[in-house]
Amino acid sequence: MGERDLSVLTARRTGLQMIPGGAAAPSAVRVYVLGADALARGGIRALLTGQPAVHVVGDGEPGPAAPAEITATRADVVLAHGAAPGPGPLPPHCRSLTVGGSEPGHGRLPATATAPQLASALVLAAAGYTVAPPGAARPTGPPAVSGVGPEQLTDRERQVLRLMADGLSNAEIAGSLTLSEHTVKTHVQNLLGKLRLRNRVHAVVYAFETGLRTPR
Repeated sequence: MGERDLSVLTARRTGLQMIPGGAAAPSAVRVYVLGADALARGGIRALLTGQPAVHVVGDGEPGPAAPAEITATRADVVLAHGAAPGPGPLPPHCRSLTVGGSEPGHGRLPATATAPQLASALVLAAAGYTVAPPGAARPTGPPAVSGVGPEQLTDRERQVLRLMADGLSNAEIAGSLTLSEHTVKTHVQNLLGKLRLRNRVHAVVYAFETGLRTPR
């Protein structure tokens, strides 16, 4: 996923688009929540609790101390709430995402975003994508995160992948598809192997890139 791949990726279920950059997705996204309202920060932390591949490592108010606190937590993404000003200089690997505000940073989500939408946007931001308004053209060509097309997957594996991209855990996928959790785990391992992906974070990125993440 380098600079050569600057195509716009459509997230049809969220109504957002993802523009790739040049970072690699971590195995678990470390998130620092920034905002002036302590209650709002607590609400965002609660919203993200239990979301696969997302881990909130801290939260705090904007101010001179924010950059040092963010650096200390080794956050991959700073999630700024509302009209919170930028946190100042960030570590080179760290990206910023705004929810319910006007400062885009590396992306912007509406205040009405659901927990799965927010978690997916955080994963994609950490992977080097920018959340952009709808309206740009869909990409063509092979996905950047994997050189293997989705036709290599079975219908069931594609179903599992779509639900993974919606932010569901293995247990939630099992309930949705009326399967055992062990069977879902097997499907996940098989599709990661076929697509030569390291983890489910990359699988979420792949689902966006290929358009497998579709409206319910």
